[in-house]
Amino acid sequence: LLSEKLTPDYLRRFRDDIKLRGYQIGALDAIARQFDNEKRRKFLLEMATGTGKTLLCAALIRLFLETRNAERVLFIVDRIELAKQTMEDFNVVLREYSPVIYKNARRTGELLGSSVVVATIQSLMVDRRYREEFTPFYFDLVVNDEAHRSIYGDSREVVQFFQGTRVGLTA
Repeated sequence: LLSEKLTPDYLRRFRDDIKLRGYQIGALDAIARQFDNEKRRKFLLEMATGTGKTLLCAALIRLFLETRNAERVLFIVDRIELAKQTMEDFNVVLREYSPVIYKNARRTGELLGSSVVVATIQSLMVDRRYREEFTPFYFDLVVNDEAHRSIYGDSREVVQFFQGTRVGLTA
């Protein structure tokens, strides 16, 4: 269970090591409790720009991986610059899970050895590549950054293809 992992010592580690703020820890706790108690599998986090959505998601991903509620995670962004920024946080918080950028990892073969894949929506949509390279259940957790931008057209199709637990982020 996610919420059982959120002991005071575990949360202290997030506060001290990852530098999560109280409201981020509260969001983490709320998601864990709804996941465990209500069996909820779709979440939307609405947080203002600059309030640490990516760092919160890194902690959430870590929680899912550590509790074995996820083996593979997809983090979708809408620009390569955001993928690179995301990797800065992920390389610190999720280093042992070998996070990769999808576009690069496809070419090098690193995709298979990673538990955390950061992809632009565009790279997944090229020739509907996501349908050829992944099954709907390949990722256990799918986080969609800037979710408000991908609720239309082909972008929506990509996000809805994956059947894992979904977390949408929006400002």
